[in-house]
Amino acid sequence: MRRKLFFERRGSMMTYAEDAERELVQLMFQNRHGAFSRIEKSSKGANIVIKVLDRLGEPTNPKHLADTLNLSTARIAAVLGNLEKRGLISRTMDPNDRRRINVSLTENGKKVAKAEKLEMRNKIIRVFELMGEEDTKKYLELTAKFVKYSQKLTMEGESDQ
Repeated sequence: MRRKLFFERRGSMMTYAEDAERELVQLMFQNRHGAFSRIEKSSKGANIVIKVLDRLGEPTNPKHLADTLNLSTARIAAVLGNLEKRGLISRTMDPNDRRRINVSLTENGKKVAKAEKLEMRNKIIRVFELMGEEDTKKYLELTAKFVKYSQKLTMEGESDQ
């Protein structure tokens, strides 16, 4: 069932872009308990830190993690404490600057990162299999276009400042 392209809004019509945003938010809300819900929830804590550390592939400091993830240093400290208790990360003093702490994945942390990557990959592949080749290609083309325009908008916003 396809909805109308325009909705009435306080006496005016919604544009196709406003309607699309509303539909996307509604779809995301409806899928909040779907196949990716555990992964999505991970973006608020430990799992996303593990992913970033894995992607970096080398020790980094808590401030860099906070900046990368757009989280407060207090939140990062709490997450790192939890991960350290679970044996997934280690914190060591920077040999070049004793005031700095380096954070890295332990072997167990690397195993968790690898398992989560594999789980995510398998779920994405399964969704694409269900979508079929033609729809998957369309989805990827449109997603690439969305990202391109999003980056353009971000660059325009930065040049205004």
